[in-house]
Amino acid sequence: MSIPQRKNDEAGKRLWFTNNAFEAGLSPRTSIIGFILAWFIFFGIFQFVPISKAFSPAARAVLATTGWVIVIWITDGLPKSISGLMIPVLLVLTGSLPKPADAFNGFTSNEAFLCLGAFILAAVMQVTGVDKRIALTILSKVKPKIPNLLSGIFVAHVISALLVPATVARAGMYLPIVQGVNRLLGDTPEEKRARKALAMAGIGFGAVYAAPVFMTGHMPNVIMTNILNSKAHAGITWGGWLWIHWPMLGMFPMMWWWIVRSFKLKNVDVSGGTQKIKEEHQKLGPVSATEWTVLACFLIAVVLWATGSFHKINTGIVTLLAVGIVFIPGLLPLNWKNVQQKTIWGTWFLLAGALSLVTAFDKTGLDKFLATQMVNLVPAWGWFGILIFIMVMVQVLRLGIISNVGAVTLMAPIVFAMAPLLKMNSVAFTLAILNLDTYAMILPMEVTACLVAYGSEEFSFKEFMKTGTPLTLLAILYISIVMVPWWALIGYPIWKPF
Repeated sequence: MSIPQRKNDEAGKRLWFTNNAFEAGLSPRTSIIGFILAWFIFFGIFQFVPISKAFSPAARAVLATTGWVIVIWITDGLPKSISGLMIPVLLVLTGSLPKPADAFNGFTSNEAFLCLGAFILAAVMQVTGVDKRIALTILSKVKPKIPNLLSGIFVAHVISALLVPATVARAGMYLPIVQGVNRLLGDTPEEKRARKALAMAGIGFGAVYAAPVFMTGHMPNVIMTNILNSKAHAGITWGGWLWIHWPMLGMFPMMWWWIVRSFKLKNVDVSGGTQKIKEEHQKLGPVSATEWTVLACFLIAVVLWATGSFHKINTGIVTLLAVGIVFIPGLLPLNWKNVQQKTIWGTWFLLAGALSLVTAFDKTGLDKFLATQMVNLVPAWGWFGILIFIMVMVQVLRLGIISNVGAVTLMAPIVFAMAPLLKMNSVAFTLAILNLDTYAMILPMEVTACLVAYGSEEFSFKEFMKTGTPLTLLAILYISIVMVPWWALIGYPIWKPF
């Protein structure tokens, strides 16, 4: 029997909805069962969880929606973009936020507009090839050694974090570049280790470690900014976020050292790989007028983001203005159809829905209720001991949540509400706990960028855990010992309530 015939026979034996799930590229067992389970959890919480003076019917409805969306995110019961749209729909239907304007607040926030504009600008860079040119320009300058190539990739990731506002998009951008280099490496033990390191760190870890530096470099950054500005009135601008987080760049040399040491790469050559990168760079030719114009428009946006405290124009408006400029007739040879195909609309819907859920936590008091329950579990170890305890506890809980955006959406309002209960500074405590979530790298599926790297099939699940777990522990120490004192120095001492 031929393979096509066998596939047709197997498809004929499936139920129609199971077959449709296969055709959609889903795992029928996981997605269909997950979808059904999500609704069981939703109605179970909505109907049977008792209310109290501190736990209102509206808060219970938000908890039911949260339970529903977590199961959906874990099982892919719905596309994450559709789940983002469904969050405010459920908030309206359950009566937790009966007014659509309140339920869809996340879709009209400054942070949502900032990301929408940044996503479109990133698509413009992809269409015009600016992103690839920047990456290849940096990589073509490195010496023919694996450690040097890793350094170049990490630097390229930092620049890309400014240009491409999503870790998974950056991982996807570097996937073909790294795979192209890996194809030139042989099968000696040294070269096999080099391929594993380049795939794991060059695609996944590099995208993740660059994430906290720029507000627009990672969607959880936007969620954190939203809650700190709306509830703590922190007034964090794009430039303010950069000032608060630039010392996170210190994680790069530490990660580089660990990768080189773990895979024994100190003296491994990659001469063929760097030559391939140079060849690809030369194929691009000289920088075109179109590329210079795109870079100029983006740099204008960056300058306006960084100087927001002076001109007082919201970052979202600035970004949409930059989008309007690049589409001035005749300025650039841009076709909107090509740009919209590269724009990650699904991530934007997910983010906007997540922001709406964060608003619902606040308006119904669910954040304070859950924070009180969690604080009761915290031992009296002093502020440093409590911080480490909660960091570890959150990482254990984090193992079951695939989406980084989903995890921060769930934890942000709870963590913020815990700070005053623990007599800690709300800004510093929230940043410490939630920035750590970016480095949840014990399992490859905890962060989508690492899942993209895992899809390269260059390394095993066990090898990822062996390399990623120490990096997560290293992030706990770095944030506690380096970032917490830095935040205290600039006005957010974690040991003083705010």
